[in-house]
Amino acid sequence: MLSSQTKLLALIAAAFAAFLSACPNRPTKPLVLTEQVGELPVQFTAPDCQIPVLKAPPSQPYEVIARVKTYGNPDTDQAEMDQALHREACAIGAQAVIVEQRKEGEFADEVSMTHMGYSTIRDYTSTAEYAYQIVGLAIRYK
Repeated sequence: MLSSQTKLLALIAAAFAAFLSACPNRPTKPLVLTEQVGELPVQFTAPDCQIPVLKAPPSQPYEVIARVKTYGNPDTDQAEMDQALHREACAIGAQAVIVEQRKEGEFADEVSMTHMGYSTIRDYTSTAEYAYQIVGLAIRYK
């Protein structure tokens, strides 16, 4: 016969295992998606280009060519999210990117939408849940 303490430990272990299996498996690598807004340049830029990252719109006239969105989770490095957004804006030919504040929430629905991806090094078919989103407006000057 099992002691009441052993039964209690077994019950706690079973409850913990059920809790772990119910938790979504949230990736730590950032996901980047591109939502085209305007006309993209015919020739794209290398993803390691050096375009400025702006916190506010520039004073000179510009047009938004795409919204570049990056998604992450609590274990995702903020710098890695920023770099992924910058690389994607570079890859689509932006001359600068205006970055909005990071938003918190549940972004699974947005991520599972169909987006066009311009980079061959990222997976655009993820349906995982993400807790953070950063949106950058990829711009070209007029």
